[in-house]
Order: sequence, then structure tokens, then C-alpha cells
Amino acid sequence: MGRLFSIADIHGEIKLLRKLWDDLVTNHALDLTQDKVIFTGDYVDRGPDSYGVLEFIYKLTEDHPLNVIALAGNHEWMMIQYYSRGAVGDKELWESNGGLETIESFQKAGFNSCPQHLLKWLAFAPLSYQEPGFFFSHAPAPAEWARSFMYKGQADFVPDELIWTYHPDEKGVARNHGNGIVGVCGHIHQLRKGILAPRFYDHYIYGDSGAGCSKKAPLCAINVVTREVIYAWPDPVVK
Repeated sequence: MGRLFSIADIHGEIKLLRKLWDDLVTNHALDLTQDKVIFTGDYVDRGPDSYGVLEFIYKLTEDHPLNVIALAGNHEWMMIQYYSRGAVGDKELWESNGGLETIESFQKAGFNSCPQHLLKWLAFAPLSYQEPGFFFSHAPAPAEWARSFMYKGQADFVPDELIWTYHPDEKGVARNHGNGIVGVCGHIHQLRKGILAPRFYDHYIYGDSGAGCSKKAPLCAINVVTREVIYAWPDPVVK
């Protein structure tokens, strides 16, 4: 049986993604005929090359559809709504959350907007994924107390819950799935506390280490079974 890795929020940092992937292949013997990699969303916005990140992950999912899974995050959804609906509110929300950098990356690659094959791929990307013992989503599946009154008691989560759930108490807001199932998500970093790393709880793994949100923050891959963390750090800033 192969290993199970998760990679959270990349936010346009193609250099970090390539560095991390090269490390996984070269130094950790990543084998996508046996190992699985779950990307938990937020590939776009803020960083310099969202287009490059999307193409990189899209190619992986095309070449290894059973062993590379790409979930959608809230930033993908903001982009999809921007391009599909074009409402003023959609435009303002996305552009104020890093969308301008994504638009610029498409333009640098010679496109007027997100290429249609990428937009369609993201529009049909799953919002959750399960492996024995693990539940993956972009945002933490909310504990019952954190759900809207409209959704309390419902067995299934609505999209907003799986891509937007946030609370300062990240341990408490994350649902205990029961039966020994560990949740794995991204979405929430702790840069304001000076933490440039994932956080681990008995019932949840938060994989967002802040890539794309700070020039000092790394991107990381997590072996969710052993909880080993493999980092790709930004190159030192030359002054």
C-alpha cells in the first residue's frame, strides 16, 4: 500500500511547488503508481504565477487521475464566479483577495482570461475526498455548533462549509468525524502568530503553512499517516 500525501494552499507559488515536487520525487521516492497526493485547494491568487500552478496540477491529474486528486478551494470558487457570472460583487470580492495577480498571470501567458480547459476542470473539481481513516476538504468540515441553523443536523455539508469555514479556534471549529477518521484541510494559516508550519491535532491536520501570503512562508507536503512534513522554502531575498 502506498503513502498518502496532502499539499495545501499554493497561491500562485509555482517555484515552491516545483521545488517541493522535485524533492518528493528525488529524495522521497514519490511513486504515483502507488502513492497518492491530495491537493486541498487554493492554487490561485496572491502569488506570481497562478496560471503555472494550475497547469502543473492539471497535468498531474490528467496523467494520474486515480492517484492525484485536486479539490477546489474558496479562491477557485471566487475565480469561477468572476468568469461565469461577472457580477460587480463577484469582481470586487475576487480582485480584493488576490485575483488581480491571477489575471496578470494569465495575461503574461498570453490569455485574456482563464483558459477554458482549466476553468471547466476547476468548476467540476470535488470539494471533498475520502480515504480510509481520512476526510479531505479545503476548509475544515465544521463542528455542529459552528454550522448555520439551516444546516444543523444535516448529514451532508454544503459547498460553503467545505470552502469557507473559519473560526479563530481552529481546533474547536473542526468537526470530530468519529470512528478514528482524521480531517485534513488547508485554508487557515497562522502567520499572524509567527507560525510558518502546519498544525496537528488528534482529529485534524491543518496543512496551510502560509505559501503565497508571506514571502518567508514555505509550501509543504504532509504524509498524513506518519505526519512527516516535507518543506519547500523560498529562496533568500537578496538585498
